[in-house]
Formats: sequence, C-alpha cells, structure tokens
Amino acid sequence: MTTDRGPRQYKYTGVVANTNIALARNGFLGTAPTNPTIAFTFRTLSTFRQVHRACPRFSRQAFIRAICNIHEVPYAPFLVDQFTIAYDAFLEIRYRVQDRCNEALGRVDKDWRVKNVCAPCTYILENEPPLRFKMIVSLDGNSSLKLIGDEVRAGSFRPDDRRSRTDMWVSQDEVNVFIDGVSPMFDCSSGREDTDGDDAAWLNVEDGDSGQGDTNICVDRWRAAGPESRKKMFSLFEACGIFVAICRHGHLLALCDMVKTGEQMKYPLAICKRLFEVFGDNLCVGYDIMCMFSKVLKKSILGPVAENLHMEGAVPSFHGHAHNRLCQVHWHPMYLEGIGKEDMEGCERLFSASNGLAPSTRLATQFHRQQEIEEHFQFWSTDKHAETGNFIYNNYRQSLDTIKTASANLRLLEERLGTQAADYKRYLNEERQYLASLKKEEDHAIAKVNYEKEFNPLTVHLVSADERRVNRHRYTITLNRLNAVNDGLRLLEDRFGIGVRWLPDSAEFQAGSKLVKERRFRRAVDNLERLVVQRLFELTKLGMSGLGYKMREKIGKALKSRAEAIRRALDEYNKSAKQLDPPRKEITWLSIIDKVFLAELDLLKDTREDIRSKKWTDPSHREAAQLYFSIERAEEEIVRLDVEIKRLLTSMYDNHFDYLLAISSLQTTNPSLAHELRKQWCFANKQNELIVKRLRQTARLVGFTGKLEVGRRSGYMRTIPPDFPVPTWLSVLGTKDATKSGEGSEENSSGDEWEDEEEGEIAVHITEFVSDIATDD
Repeated sequence: MTTDRGPRQYKYTGVVANTNIALARNGFLGTAPTNPTIAFTFRTLSTFRQVHRACPRFSRQAFIRAICNIHEVPYAPFLVDQFTIAYDAFLEIRYRVQDRCNEALGRVDKDWRVKNVCAPCTYILENEPPLRFKMIVSLDGNSSLKLIGDEVRAGSFRPDDRRSRTDMWVSQDEVNVFIDGVSPMFDCSSGREDTDGDDAAWLNVEDGDSGQGDTNICVDRWRAAGPESRKKMFSLFEACGIFVAICRHGHLLALCDMVKTGEQMKYPLAICKRLFEVFGDNLCVGYDIMCMFSKVLKKSILGPVAENLHMEGAVPSFHGHAHNRLCQVHWHPMYLEGIGKEDMEGCERLFSASNGLAPSTRLATQFHRQQEIEEHFQFWSTDKHAETGNFIYNNYRQSLDTIKTASANLRLLEERLGTQAADYKRYLNEERQYLASLKKEEDHAIAKVNYEKEFNPLTVHLVSADERRVNRHRYTITLNRLNAVNDGLRLLEDRFGIGVRWLPDSAEFQAGSKLVKERRFRRAVDNLERLVVQRLFELTKLGMSGLGYKMREKIGKALKSRAEAIRRALDEYNKSAKQLDPPRKEITWLSIIDKVFLAELDLLKDTREDIRSKKWTDPSHREAAQLYFSIERAEEEIVRLDVEIKRLLTSMYDNHFDYLLAISSLQTTNPSLAHELRKQWCFANKQNELIVKRLRQTARLVGFTGKLEVGRRSGYMRTIPPDFPVPTWLSVLGTKDATKSGEGSEENSSGDEWEDEEEGEIAVHITEFVSDIATDD
C-alpha cells in the first residue's frame, strides 16, 4: 500500500480471499466492496465520528481538507465521496457490533433504550416514596433540520432505500393516524403574516378577539397553536424539521420528522401516544402551547387514553411569561403542584446543540440525514448521563438556597401582613376566578336590546337608469337579508311577548338603546381592564430580581405586541364612553401606560368589580405569594432529587454487574465481543466515578435529606456471583458497600488488577492515537 511516506507492506496471517478483509485486519476500511483503491484507517473514521458528534458543524469536507493538509497532499473533492462510503460502512459495523453487545447483555426488548435511557427518570425502585408525576417530559418542534426535496435538486436522483437504525423515530404512518383523529382547529380570517420569528404572535390581532367563549387567546399569539391550514411549508422542503420529546434531564425519548408542514398537532399527538405506550400513567407533559394542545388532545382519538392515564400538562417557565396572565395562573410550572423546580425548557437547550447539524443535513439523502441525527442524539444522551451528577448537585443547591432565602423573606412579610399558607392559595384561586370572569359577558336580559342591532329598516334610494341594473342586484340581496332579520326579530318578539313593535320614538326603544350603549361600554371596560391588568402583573414580574436577560427580552417582546392591542381597546373604550349620557371622561394612552400598580388605575372603578381593594392585587401580598409557591416547588424538587439519587446509584450498580456477567460468559466463547463489552464497561465505570464524586458533594450540602445507597429495581432479579468485584466507585461513595442486601460486598484484588490493567491499556492507546494523528492516515 502506498502512503505519503512511500510504500508500506503488511503481512497477512492465513489465506485471505477478500481484499477488504485483509485491509480490515490491518486497521483499514476500503471504499469499494471489491478491489478498493482507497482506504481509511479505523482510527481516522473513529476520530471524525467523535469530533463530529462533539461539534456538529465540523463537516466531512472540512475533515478531509484537514487530513490532506496534515499529509501535504492536494485536496481532491472525490475524497469526500470516498470517505462518506467508508464512514457509512464504519457506522454500520458499529451498529451491528452494538446489537450483539445488547443481545449479550440481555437488552433485546424493542423499547429497552427508551425505558432505560435516563436512570433518574425511568429506573423505578421498590418501596420508594411516591411522586405525583412518574415522569416529567417536554415536547417541542424545531425547523432548523430541514431537508431539501429530491425533485428540486440538480442532477439525477439516486434512490437509497436504507432506513434509520434506531428506535428513536416515530414513523410517518404513526403520525398520520392523527390526521383524521384531530378535531378541526380554529380558523382566522386575518390575512396578516407573522414576521416576528417563531416565538412571536403568529397573528398580530387584538387579544380580545379570541378571548371570548371557548377560543383560547393563545391561538392568536402562537403560530403552533394556530389553524392547521396556515402551517404549510414551501414545497422546496421534504422535511421541515423535527418534533422531539425529552425527559427533564435532557435525554431524547422520541422524535419524528415534520413532513411538508409546520408544527401541526398530529406530531405532539403521535409523540404522546408513544409516551403513553412506553411509560403509562402519571406523566407531566410540558409544551409551549399546552393551553391549546390540551383542548386538541381532549377532542382527539387519544383523549380518553390521556384522561385514564391522568396526564397533566404545563407551559414551560420561559415561554409561559409570553402567555396571557389567565393562561399563566393555570399552566405555569410555578403554580403546578408536584413539578418541583423544573422549568421544562430542555428542548430549547437540545435544539441549540442540534442546530449545528443543519448545514450538513439539508442537502443530504433521507438516510444520511437520519443517520446524522441519530449519531448526534446518541452522543447527546451519553453526555447528559455524564452530567447527571452536576444536574442533581446544581438543582439541590438551588433548591436549598431558595428555601433558605425565600423562607426568611416570607417570614418578614407574614409578620407585617398577617398572612399564612392558606391565604396564598386563596389568592391564586381568586385571581383565576377573576380573570376567567372577564371573558364572560354580563348575564342581563339582552334579548330585547338586540332589537337595536337587528332593526335596520331599508331605505330605498332613487337611482339613475344606468345604475338600475346594478342596484337591482344589490336590492335583491339586501331585501333577502332584511327578510331574514325580520324573521329573526319576529321570533324574538314572540319569545319575549312583545305585542307592539318598538319604534325609535317609543320609550322601550330608547331604554333599550341606552342599555345597549351601557353594555357596549361595559364590554369595552372589561376588555381594557383585562389587557391592562395583565400588563401590570407582567411589569411587576419584569422588575423582579433574578430574571435573566433572555426572560426579560421575552416578557418585553410580549408586552410590546400587547401594547397595540391596548391601544385598540382604549379607542373602543373612548368611543363607547362618548355615547353615554352623560358622556364619560376620555382616558389617554399616557394615563394608562405610566401606571405601575393597580391601585393607581382609576379605570377599575368603572368595572363590575373593583379589585383594587383585593389583597391579592397588592404588591406585598403578591410578593409573599410568589415566595410561598417558590418554596413549595423547591421542597418538591428536593423530594424528587432524593428519589433520583437512589435510582441513579442502583442503575449504575446493576449495569456494572450486567456487564461483568456478559463478559464472563463470553470470555472463552467470543473473546472479541467480550473485549468490546469490557471497553464499554471500563468507560462507563470512569463516568460513574465522576458522577458519584458529584453526588458526594451533594450529600455534604447543609440540608441534604437523601441517602447515598443502592436499592432494588422493581421487577429486577439480581443474581451476582460472590467472586465478582464491586464497582470501584463504591470507594468514591465513601463506603465499601452501599447496598441494602450486601450482595457483592467483598472487594477482591482481581477487580483492582483488572482496572489497573485497563488503565494502562488505555494509556497506550491514547499514545498511539496521538501519534497516528500526527504522522499517519
């Protein structure tokens, strides 16, 4: 074989009939099934795989350019295609080897990965404290990972029938089940387009337009909550992005492609179906538009299943501040019992990393795109497992700090205000009831006053001969409308016993007209009140300490879009106020926008219920309530973390012996597979040592209530030979045996020797690896 340093020769052992087999035995992988002329070393392919997984923007083309420069060889574009062929074969080999490893470990269940991807979430133990939510999941869609359709690409199309290799994907057949299983979405007649990005209002309409009846206000504010007919995508794209579900620790549970559409409701429905099948009941699902999605879910074919499994939903903390206040008090994690300090914004962090895949996948084939996504999320999951110790430590410390600081501040407020825990929950219920009541119309006998709206006598206009034909058509249409109105009017007169029709000069007509004007004024006041009250509450949130820049920007953006709605509501209020007898004083824009507290807003005296005297509107009482709910969520977080610590340690303990049992059984029958399992076991053991060190730091926090011990998984039968070494991280844990049953508690010398030998072997491999990068391939 010829390299940049001249010809190199390799000795073969035995008779080799295939060139690729001879190359593979010497560490090379050819780029053709027979008689390859170009080959890449396994180390080169493995190096690119790990670098590309860590930095998705680092493409194959950039890697080949770097290799050519290292060896002082002119770059040739065909090398990228050759490298792609070898890389595909390399990944296929790795997937097949991993399948054999999983079979040796007894992990043959098709859902094994998703059931065990996150130990703190899925590793349910015997006799553990019950949690309100078995699992906390976040859903969201992202449009970065688009795929250009084959029909619009240049050149000839080469079919590729290869499919994804993992169980991450929810197929399009599973998604399309919900095309006919979703009730029709709300439609909107506005033709305005959204120009403010994914998180802005997809239709810039007045909040009050959708705040009546059953139509949720978030339909008008969020693109994903809008009608399905508006979620189209350019025909240029075959796939328009991905829709994912992750656990609270960031592990990917399921994903699907959004094919030729935007974020339609069929995607979260299909994902929820998969979650219900795998995890069952008591799930808490977070979604940016959960307030709207809950209605769609209830009306879909999946509705009875979700109800029987007691699924609950929430709007993520960050996005929740862009929703209206009525939505916040029902769906924000701050007010949801059992959710802890979880913000449910993990999807945004996941997309921040996966966006780097976009340049290398947009023009790829369907198979290569899915392969890139699978590789990325496998590495992401491995990375998230390594960070589990940091996650638990940071959340535990934050919760303890919150309890310590907020409790001291709450005690001072309670001494001054004379409030207690029951008051804060009552405040929340009163605010919910008040905001909900603003969506309802006054229950008066308004049927009579509808006459003013319905009675619209037709005035016949004399027209010229040239206009007669056109006006005759208009006259016919108007007459038909008049007849329909008269028919409706007669029904109302019969229903309410009105014998003589009201005329403009009759007392009943004038009284009705006055009532109509007052009703229109009251509705204008209600609408303006709702918008301004929500704005004031959110301004209070905007001024709180501890908010990050991004959250302030999100709230400010929502307030900016809402300001225009307040202007329109103010114009309607002033117009209605002029029609009263006597007319009410007009309210200027500055008189509203400059107010900071509800007590300063004189507008509220004209509402049906003056809430300025309510305690829950007072800034001090609201601050106390926020402190109370923050403490409550922090205490729930600590309870969940105590459970997760024990689950994590038990999973690591069981995984350790699963590997040792498999290695022991294959040591003589299949030593190559045993060696691969041994490498994986050694790497996992080193990761676990770092996790345990972080858990030890967590246990030293003042206020720690958990236990660093190993339990028993529900339904898992552990049989461990007495001569098997216990995990080395038990010594890091601070005890030689952290198990309840004492199984495998004796540490023998063979375990230490095995670990020392493996460490020396890895050190040699690292040296060879660095040398190869500098001089070879």
